[in-house]
Amino acid sequence: MRAFLSGFHRDEDGQVLVLVAVFLMGLLAVAGLVADGGLVLAQRRDLQNAADSAAAAAAMRLDEAAYRASSGSVVVLDQNAAYTTAIEHLLGEDGVQYAVDVTGTSVEIELARSAQTAFLRVLGIDGVAINAHAVAEPRSGIAGGP
Repeated sequence: MRAFLSGFHRDEDGQVLVLVAVFLMGLLAVAGLVADGGLVLAQRRDLQNAADSAAAAAAMRLDEAAYRASSGSVVVLDQNAAYTTAIEHLLGEDGVQYAVDVTGTSVEIELARSAQTAFLRVLGIDGVAINAHAVAEPRSGIAGGP
């Protein structure tokens, strides 16, 4: 009986090493996804902040002549000034592609760039495309009060 059972026992030295290597690679891949995912989300948030601030600054550029001529009832944008303001805010952003659309009643900004990765470069993923979109409308006046 012992001879029969000893035939099932094979030399398994080194198999644990292979399993550990495979699991370690999987663990490193997951850790890379988590770390780079956080970096990409942070870069996406920064890009959205840039779009929001540029749109808000541009929306403050009112057409004062139209505003005064209507005694404050017409609030429209000075389209050239709003466009220039939006571009000036976006010039400090490195590697950003932008599109600015200004109408009399709103400013719309689209931003795009590549978010760099750290750990996923090992797998050949150097960057991830991220986008941001912001819309702002002009406002004037003071609400409320005694």
